[in-house]
Order: sequence, then structure tokens, then C-alpha cells
Amino acid sequence: MSARTFLINRKDLSDVQWADAPTPDLAEGEIRFSVDEFALTANNITYAVAGETMNYWDFFPTQEGYGQLPVWGFGTVTESRHSDVTLGERCYGYFPLATSLTVVAGRVTPNGITDTADHRAPLAVVYNQYQRVTGESTPEQRATEMLYRPLFMTSFMLDDYVADADGFGARQIILTSASSKTSIGLASLLYQRDGYEVVGLTSSGNRAFVEGLGCYHRVLSYDEISQLDAAVPAVSVDMAGNGETLAALHSHFQNNLKQSVLVGATHWSARSGAGELAGPKPELFFAPSHIARRTKEWGQDGLNERFGGAWAQFTERAGTWIEVSRQSGEAAIEAVYQEQLAGSAPASKGYVLSP
Repeated sequence: MSARTFLINRKDLSDVQWADAPTPDLAEGEIRFSVDEFALTANNITYAVAGETMNYWDFFPTQEGYGQLPVWGFGTVTESRHSDVTLGERCYGYFPLATSLTVVAGRVTPNGITDTADHRAPLAVVYNQYQRVTGESTPEQRATEMLYRPLFMTSFMLDDYVADADGFGARQIILTSASSKTSIGLASLLYQRDGYEVVGLTSSGNRAFVEGLGCYHRVLSYDEISQLDAAVPAVSVDMAGNGETLAALHSHFQNNLKQSVLVGATHWSARSGAGELAGPKPELFFAPSHIARRTKEWGQDGLNERFGGAWAQFTERAGTWIEVSRQSGEAAIEAVYQEQLAGSAPASKGYVLSP
């Protein structure tokens, strides 16, 4: 038997190919998922861009020089050599862009399955957990889950990070790549807090879409940074990874920029070019580290309760914000990947794909 996998050249992210991959017989304790459906967003491009530096390529090792792209989606158990995992079970979690995934079901609870394969042991545990699906859900609910949930966890943790520091003394919080799903989630949370003006920076083409969301107090295009009041203390949360934009923000606010947070890289091809920055040194925010800290402080149940409440409130509105495009097959998946890589995917559309 063999599976199909989408391989990305680590040195040239536009160089991709579909290839056969062996699926050897399972060992005791292993299970195999079919990958049923997943979202493909700019966040996945960030995984590829940071594949080397933040170990995203290490989750699903493949042939030398290539990487398997991590995606969030649903899978079905097609083979099992674990007594507590049955055929036909469905799980939500972190899969490779491929037709199947084999995991070592080292920890199985009523709620989930944790992959304890040796190569995943050093990696952030949040990515190694597969949530067992119970009950029925609609295609629309599953689409919202895949498109937003992993990103909303980052949004939720960023909101907690800012609130825990009392906004770093800032009165305006500026989000780049304001049309990105992580920015939308964060903006919707910050918007509910008193004392902050939430400002979204976006391209002129996405401006009308971002303004229509209703979760930013103010929306500007990137060439309008000079319109921001530099006398008002600010925090920059940079999702774009565009060096020129980051430099412009630092230059405009100087030392009145109270914190500069780096999160994503939606504008991955322009991530360099910032040069020497005025004001504070940018700080990289890694959500799994903040999740681990809060899990220790709040307990897993406490974290789940807090996140669940925020997620439920967010999904009441999020399902109406974007048009879901469902596509299947290798050619369609490759086309959507290249569109996301080029940054040409419309912000108003979310892709749900199936091998």
C-alpha cells in the first residue's frame, strides 16, 4: 500500500510535487488516519517559511531536502492496533498535507489521542494531540473549525499576553495583515476591552473587507501609517512579516512604541528589509510556549473553559465573514497552495480542501 503526499522543496517553496509514500504495516499501539479535509490558509505558508527555524518540518519527516506541510483538519481512523481506538473514529488535529498519517497512540483518553512517536517528543505537545469527534456537525461548522480554530488559539493567547501586561501602557494596538484570520480573532477580542483603539493595517484591496468585519476601531492601508498619532503610546502586533512595514511603524512611533510583537509572516517574500529599527527590539511570540505557561497556571480544564467561552462567542459571527470554497484533488490543492504562497488569495475566501 502507499499514500500520496505533497512535497515542498525547503529551499524553494514554490517547487512542489505529489509523490507516493509507503504505508508499512502498523506496529502495536499505532493507528492510521485517512486525511479527509483540511483548511489551507496563509498560516500554513507561515509554517513553511518557518519550517527550519521553528521546527515545523520536523512533525512529518519525509525525504531529504523536502518537507510536508502541516495543516489543520479532520481524519478518520482506517487502521488500528490500539485496543482503545476503533475503526471509523474521526479526529480533529494537525495533519500533513497528504492522504494519510500514522501515529503512535501513546496516550488515549475519552477526549483525545496523543501521538508519542519519538520524533514528535521534543516538539510542542499542543500539535501532537488529536481531538476525538463526538456528535454530528454541519459542513459549515467544520469549515469554521478548520479555518479559524488553530489561529484563534493564537489570537486568544495574544489577547491574554497583552492584557496580562496591561497593554504595556499603550492606548492603541496596531495589527498588521488585518485581514488575516489571526488578526481578525485578536481584534475581535481586543475590541471588547476598554481603553484601547484597535487599528488594522491592510492592503488597499482588502480594506473594504476589513472595515466590514466590525472588529477594528480604525482601518488604514499600509501607506497611511503616517496618519497614526505618534504621541499616543502604541503596541505593534506584526502578522505580516514585512520588513518595510515594521520599519515604518518603528520609525513613526520611535520610543512611544511600547512593545513590538512578531507573530506571523503572511507577507513572507518581504520578511527582510527592516534594517536597524528605532524603538524597542521586536519580540517573537510563540503561542505553544504561552499555552504551556497558562496550562500550568490554570490547569488544562481552566484553559479549556476560558478558551471555549471565547471561541463560542467568536464563532457566532465568524461563520458569516468569509465565503468557503471547497475543492478536492491534487491539482486543485496545488493551485490553492501556489495562490496562498503568492499572497494572491482573496481575504474574503476560505479554502477547505480534500485529497
